[in-house]
Amino acid sequence: MAEHTASPDLRYRVVCYELQGDRQQVVMDATGSGFIAATGVILAGRLRGELASAGPQELQAHLALRIASDDQLAGY
Repeated sequence: MAEHTASPDLRYRVVCYELQGDRQQVVMDATGSGFIAATGVILAGRLRGELASAGPQELQAHLALRIASDDQLAGY
């Protein structure tokens, strides 16, 4: 993803869908000044993932800390 010059009016919208058969359901629809998003699958014991992030580095650092301390991920 291309780096952008910091701008107070620059925002991002991230929409995440859960896909099951022919059904899709929005599980997240959020807008903010920065984001960190990742998807992944483990096949034959190997992780294949995609990662994208943007926004001010300070905000990304705070988001990364929040992800790292997420109760939902604590069991992994």
